[in-house]
Amino acid sequence: MKKRDRAPIARRARLHSTTRARDPPSTTPRRPTRSTMSSALRQHLRRAARAVASSANARPSSLAGARSAVAAATDGVAVGASTTLRARDIAARAFATGPARHDKTISDELLHKLGGLSTQALIDGLWVMGWPTSHVMGARPLTEGQKKLVGRAVTLRFVPQRPDIAASKPAGMESPEYEAFEQTGPNECVVMESVGPWESVGGDIKFLRLAQKECAGLVTDGSVRDTAVLRAYGFPVFSISTTPRQGPHVHQPWECNGVITCGGIVVRPGDAIIGDQDGVVVVPASHAQEVYDIAHSREIVEDIVKTELATNPGPPGKYYPFVSGKIKKDSPLCKLLASKGYDSSKFAHTSATPGARAGLGGIAKSRNTLGARRTMSQQVRHKSYMRTDAEYNEVLDQFAKHKACAVLRTGVEGAAYNAMDAAVQGGFKLVEFTLTTPGCLDAVERFASRSDVLSGCGTILTVDDAKKALDAGSKFIVAPILVPEVVEWCAANKVVCIPGCQTPSELYRAYTLGAPVQKLFPGVAGGPNWVRAVSSALPMLRINPTSGVEIDTAADYLRAGANSLGFVAPAFDQEAIKRGDWDVISQTASKIMAAVRAA
Repeated sequence: MKKRDRAPIARRARLHSTTRARDPPSTTPRRPTRSTMSSALRQHLRRAARAVASSANARPSSLAGARSAVAAATDGVAVGASTTLRARDIAARAFATGPARHDKTISDELLHKLGGLSTQALIDGLWVMGWPTSHVMGARPLTEGQKKLVGRAVTLRFVPQRPDIAASKPAGMESPEYEAFEQTGPNECVVMESVGPWESVGGDIKFLRLAQKECAGLVTDGSVRDTAVLRAYGFPVFSISTTPRQGPHVHQPWECNGVITCGGIVVRPGDAIIGDQDGVVVVPASHAQEVYDIAHSREIVEDIVKTELATNPGPPGKYYPFVSGKIKKDSPLCKLLASKGYDSSKFAHTSATPGARAGLGGIAKSRNTLGARRTMSQQVRHKSYMRTDAEYNEVLDQFAKHKACAVLRTGVEGAAYNAMDAAVQGGFKLVEFTLTTPGCLDAVERFASRSDVLSGCGTILTVDDAKKALDAGSKFIVAPILVPEVVEWCAANKVVCIPGCQTPSELYRAYTLGAPVQKLFPGVAGGPNWVRAVSSALPMLRINPTSGVEIDTAADYLRAGANSLGFVAPAFDQEAIKRGDWDVISQTASKIMAAVRAA
């Protein structure tokens, strides 16, 4: 084991002394805590830790064997017999945990080769091998366009706060996070397992040390604080979000260089961590070379295909994807590769077990297969609903561009999709399905894959409602009333939320809570004149009148300063829906869009 790996084991041995070893029989003295441990006992533990380090490649198979190995390393120190026995027993119990690192290590050369590939190619390489998904879910770049993260993992695990946790944890410079930081460098990054997505794992003062060490980067399934300073430090950061909150009152750093779970993905010390604008991928040290070979060969194929399609435009399906079996002889792709001097039989193919790429771990061949007993809920410990700045701004741009949103509320079973599709055929580019409509979420899911329309979900009253809508594919959230916790949750996840408000005070309150668009609901007396007065006094608002807007008043509302409009009853004739007369819906939609364009 490398020299730098011994410190974690020494610390782990200390932790075993206070947190893992069982109480001894009542006839022996109470096991020492850090505050009462003698210098002689600490010396024995250091010697025992070195024994653990030197025996890492040939671990004893039993506790008795471990005690023998430790005893050999701690002979020759003249202290009390009870002290010696305590040290040997404490250190020997460290063998009860399997090795955190794999025997294989990733060289600098291989690390940089992996870093030269895209995260998509690496995921494909793992997919071909049938490996469970290795995408750290929810960890997004702190800064758009930040440099790529390429490094070997130094892991750090946080545990929930408890009164005795802070007391038992090594303090000061020996604290686990600083132990981890000291092991980082240009080819090593720190990967932190948080107890929750919104909890802070650190800020400017702690992470200054990472900048001084020229750390390859930081990855966490928690949040970071002091964003502006972290960006100035220059190393890439991937986190669920940012936060002004402190972390110590919620969780404490507990273990350096153990096996952790970050964003639902298992990370071992020494694994390759590659992060780009699409996210972070973990490449296991045990299979890093195989992953590189497969991913590199697939990138060659895809580059050839992209070049061919750019030169001779046509459907990608002629060559791509190659999803079953090896590349077939005499297929268009086989012939294309041959024309470039490549033998198609040499390229790895996507013979992964079903579901591997989707994050299901594949279909297990036996109960002992890696991932065989892992369920989706076990793998995704913290599901992230976080949107990117680009996704957030795209929704706002679409509202500003198209101005009119069709809002479907009907009690007719099985009509949701067809009714809204008719509205889209008439010209609507923004649509909202309300949760009170039968089949709402099914319709949202079907519309989510369409590129001709931006779809959202309305009548959202709780955070759980919002999550269900986003799971179905909703791009924005609408509520009939102002529910602060829903608005704040959406704002924290960069989800566009449009809450219902009735007064100028409610509109402004929604704005301060983080709602970028404010729905005026229900309609108010004075209509366009009311909107003109409020938008003049509060120009930061994006008012979205939804009830009381008619075809003949739409242009007046927009000229008065409304950012966009919602059409409910005027867009959907309930009798036409009952009859299934979709042409009527389409014709009405065309009239509405003409009125909007007239503004």
